[in-house]
Amino acid sequence: MAQVFGVCLLPATGEFAYDTHPAQGARWNPTGGVFGTGAVETLAPINCFYAPGGAKSDYSYAIDQLQAAHPECQTVALVVAWFGNSTDAASCQIYPSTTYIKGAFASWTGSTWVVANWQCSALTQASTGLIPISQTGGSFSYGGTPSDQSVVRCIQDLKARGLRVVFYPFILMDCVGKPWRGRIGVSSDVSSAATAAVNAFLGSASTGQFTRDATNLTVAYSGSPTDFSYRRMILHYANLCVVAGGVDLFLIGSELRGLEAIRGPSWTKAGTTDGGGFAVWDYPFVAGLIQLAADVRTIFDGAGLTKNLTTWENLISYSADWSTWNGVQHSGANGQWPHLDRLFASANIDLVSFDNYLPLSDWTTGAGGLDVLHWGDAAPTTWPPSSGAMHGLGLSGTPILHSEAYLQANIEGGEGFNWYYRDSNNLGRGLDPLGSGQYVSLPEGDRASQARNPFYADQQLLGRKQFRWWWKNAHQAVYDASDGLGWAPHGPTTQWAAKSKPLIFVEYGFATVDRCTNQPNVFFDPKSTESFSPFWSAWDSADGASFLPRRDDLLAALGLQTIYDYWTGGKNETSASGVPMILTPFCCAWNWDARPFPTFPLNASAWGDGGNWAAGNWIGGKGPYLSIPTADAPPGAGSYALFPALMGQGWSFHYSPRFSTRAVAKVSGRETRAGIMASPLWDIDLTFNFLRSDANAELQAMIAFLLAHAGQAAPFLFAPPGGLGVASGAALGTGDGATRAFVVSRAIGGYSERVQALTGAPTVYQNGVAVSASLYSVSILPATIAFTAAPATGVPLTIDFSAAHVARFVDDDLDFEEFVTNVWAAKTLKLETVRG
Repeated sequence: MAQVFGVCLLPATGEFAYDTHPAQGARWNPTGGVFGTGAVETLAPINCFYAPGGAKSDYSYAIDQLQAAHPECQTVALVVAWFGNSTDAASCQIYPSTTYIKGAFASWTGSTWVVANWQCSALTQASTGLIPISQTGGSFSYGGTPSDQSVVRCIQDLKARGLRVVFYPFILMDCVGKPWRGRIGVSSDVSSAATAAVNAFLGSASTGQFTRDATNLTVAYSGSPTDFSYRRMILHYANLCVVAGGVDLFLIGSELRGLEAIRGPSWTKAGTTDGGGFAVWDYPFVAGLIQLAADVRTIFDGAGLTKNLTTWENLISYSADWSTWNGVQHSGANGQWPHLDRLFASANIDLVSFDNYLPLSDWTTGAGGLDVLHWGDAAPTTWPPSSGAMHGLGLSGTPILHSEAYLQANIEGGEGFNWYYRDSNNLGRGLDPLGSGQYVSLPEGDRASQARNPFYADQQLLGRKQFRWWWKNAHQAVYDASDGLGWAPHGPTTQWAAKSKPLIFVEYGFATVDRCTNQPNVFFDPKSTESFSPFWSAWDSADGASFLPRRDDLLAALGLQTIYDYWTGGKNETSASGVPMILTPFCCAWNWDARPFPTFPLNASAWGDGGNWAAGNWIGGKGPYLSIPTADAPPGAGSYALFPALMGQGWSFHYSPRFSTRAVAKVSGRETRAGIMASPLWDIDLTFNFLRSDANAELQAMIAFLLAHAGQAAPFLFAPPGGLGVASGAALGTGDGATRAFVVSRAIGGYSERVQALTGAPTVYQNGVAVSASLYSVSILPATIAFTAAPATGVPLTIDFSAAHVARFVDDDLDFEEFVTNVWAAKTLKLETVRG
């Protein structure tokens, strides 16, 4: 399973989704659709679907799963959403809301249920003036804002578990098209009206208007209850984090690209200089963020939560979008301005953060394109590289997209480092222009023809991947000043001081779709105008009309592992004063969900976004990622999901081995036989009494699994039923003082068969005593135990394990509807094992 530094915790919404306490909720049911009439429905569980009736919430199970699957994870970024209702900064309101307006809640105290209102910034579900969350087809577009109480308990629980906590306030746009928050902007740029629009968006909330309530785990606001503004949101949560005892890092926002780029009336290419002679430009929202960071610092310092740059606690940052973190370009201005340098250099911003969705590949359909042609060419050694040398990757072996060496070469190389595309919009799904016959996500412009453009001397500021140069150097704006130099550095340097603060990636990650590393920033969500899959990625059609992005769990996992390995493998650096270039503990993969797998995504009656899980950036429940294929292995060869454990269906099974031999007839009539298979393949017939389609969702789980794993190119793990794959005290081998690696086998009568794969963590014994897991590593596919030190001569080695086969469906060449009908009517599934 891919390793991560930290994770961003979703779903960002759900009134008690993050609560450690089980909760119940009841919505108001209007009579005849008239909201002023009606009554409250019966209370029902809203955050304990994984273990209904228990005393433990879904969130608690989900974090248990996180820590079990990723013991290396150091940080959780807690994402908490308010809503925005317009992309016009002048009229956009930023507000909390609930899907239980006029409803009721109860919370489990450990012994009894007590009334517990949803509370957020002096609002409850009974407050007047709440802006309702939109609905489509009778279902809410989003869950409600997490309650203050649940947020506080979540922060405290994460810290008690030994995790760092990033508080991440988030904006979900609840307006037509459900656009990205980075679209909020103005139509009248470089004007006093633009500045007024920014000020309206920020609002006038002040630090003195908030009162912390440590008893009720909330924060009161003395301003107007319907003052729905950005400053109110940020200052509310700064105070709420104080109630929770503090966090390691507090973000004052993220990816507000359109607002950052708004220019006030005094903006010019050259800008002005401050008292220190540094270049500054009129970007009113950037100035607003600087003030907001100062206000948050005042709140933290006043509560005794002073910054600690040794232990990295009580810090503040803003996380920019990857596309503009190092500067913004303005239409017609012919240049790029480091508009955020003033913010990143300010005294109250402690880390330079951006959400890193920069591409790690440029792999077309067909043969793969230019990266295949230049796979073995020498990589550039100087910058900027020449037009002829800029394509070189310096790699060996057969070119393959699923290669960590290839992806690593593009972290500080390739697009955005050695070359760039001038225009590369994603046009959405269409027939592949390169003739594959597939439907793919079509690029346009330079990217469609792979017409790469070189950078020129002193243009490092333009390179989105030039983190190292950016961190180590002073910056100037790069623009055409009509002096014959073209796009070149001009004017004084900005306020940024080289090597003064670390960089972090508060978000990074990949959707589990084909060619996800080509364009990591896109996602599939049919309800959003922002829904795309990556450039050149394939789409599959189940019925000739309904298209879905093709899955590739392995590439997504490989991308995560590549980033982890690169920045922990000697590529990072530290200043003479001890400031790291990349502060990896605060880099968080998007995303882990507070709704535990497999309850999410299967419980469609509880959550409406489960359909986005398969192609989304969710980490939990995908894989396990068992091995990384070599250049000779087919794509997807190392990514196997576990056949779902469908409880209650009364399985019976027929389990038969299949060998193969080669027989040669002699002239005498005798035959000689040679075994082709050292171990058998297995034919498996599974028969069941029923599959439920109620809340247990067994039928839905099976259909989803069939869709994801039909075809021999998509094998999966099958754990034999009836305990056939479970072994206790199985012989692993005997130490000889030299051998470190031992193959795991299972005994079937007197026959010993190599185990194809493991599910779960095995327990290994020497002389009957359990060995610490730190003293050996586990290769899950094929199943092998490798000790860090060879066991002594004569020491017996045994193992407890759960085995699995690598299998595929036998009948999935049938029409999908016919296949599902057979499953439902005949109540049988036929599987066959394959070589892993």
